[in-house]
Amino acid sequence: MTILRLRGFEIHKSYLTLSAQRGLLDAVRGVVKQVPFFRPVMPSGQQMSVRMTSAGDYGWLSDTQGYRYAPTHPNGTPWPAIPPEVLTIWNDLTGLERQPESCLINYYASDAKMGLHQDKNETDFRWPVVSISLGDEGM
Repeated sequence: MTILRLRGFEIHKSYLTLSAQRGLLDAVRGVVKQVPFFRPVMPSGQQMSVRMTSAGDYGWLSDTQGYRYAPTHPNGTPWPAIPPEVLTIWNDLTGLERQPESCLINYYASDAKMGLHQDKNETDFRWPVVSISLGDEGM
């Protein structure tokens, strides 16, 4: 495994074996069966190109009312628990006892874009963000 460190980021290339990636994908598909992907709307009213869902106590939502964390999917279903496969990665990479409250799952199809933005909705910035990319390379 190669660890790249730059400007406060750590990139763990090849951290997950192909088998672990498949297991993680299966776990994420299980979440999506319970709380389907949806396309959020920005406060401006423009629909985002990414499709997303969440797991954990809270999920991230965006609509004309603004950005926020909420305890339920837009269809009213409570978010399912964060899959153990995700929590294992969290525990391995952070070494923290505190567990995450939310696991945002983004699906970027070939036509999806991520514009320049800052994530400023957190109430406490002391905790790390662990991002896992499957499929196309993240860099």
